[in-house]
Amino acid sequence: MKFDKNKWKSIDINIDSLWIIGPRAKGGKRENNYYGNFVPQIPDHLIRRYTEPGDIVLEPFMGSGTTLYECESLGRNYIGFDINEEIIQYVQSKMGGDTSIDYSICLGDVCDEALSTAHISRFLKGLKKQRVDFVLSHPPYWDIVKFTDNEADLSQSKTLDRFLSLFLNSTKNTVRYLRCIFVLANTSQLLWEIYIEMGRLFPWPFI
Repeated sequence: MKFDKNKWKSIDINIDSLWIIGPRAKGGKRENNYYGNFVPQIPDHLIRRYTEPGDIVLEPFMGSGTTLYECESLGRNYIGFDINEEIIQYVQSKMGGDTSIDYSICLGDVCDEALSTAHISRFLKGLKKQRVDFVLSHPPYWDIVKFTDNEADLSQSKTLDRFLSLFLNSTKNTVRYLRCIFVLANTSQLLWEIYIEMGRLFPWPFI
């Protein structure tokens, strides 16, 4: 979003370092029925703050589709990955066949370089684009909630080192297509490792 510097106090996007969010936004396709999904106000603010209508948002861990629904409402195109076939079927049923945006959901492990590269590249080629405009990554909280029985699922990681390694792989597989990135992360160690590896990521809330 392009800000008018003379009117920044009047915009309805929170640009403070501390976000105070009221009750969870409801309506439309929004539902609070999946473990760990964040309140819709978070992707809503981020998408409006860092992208323009028609831009492409890439989400390595789609979950129950919160970011996709906000993209649809805001007119942003979307690429999502998830390893959980059941939740993908649920999200696709919610989206239906009538939507004003281009979106694609990949069933598979975003840590798989060949799979993620093929899926992202195919979507971008269809829109005659070379990169995405924004990446919003909200990974599992390690093993607090195990989303599937798939060993490739980050929530099935036996050790913290394994979890961090997989998350770093997912970041590498998306950042190559990126213009700007936002990372929801839970450990300072992880942020430091990403910073060392990539050198150009901006972990929230440091943006």
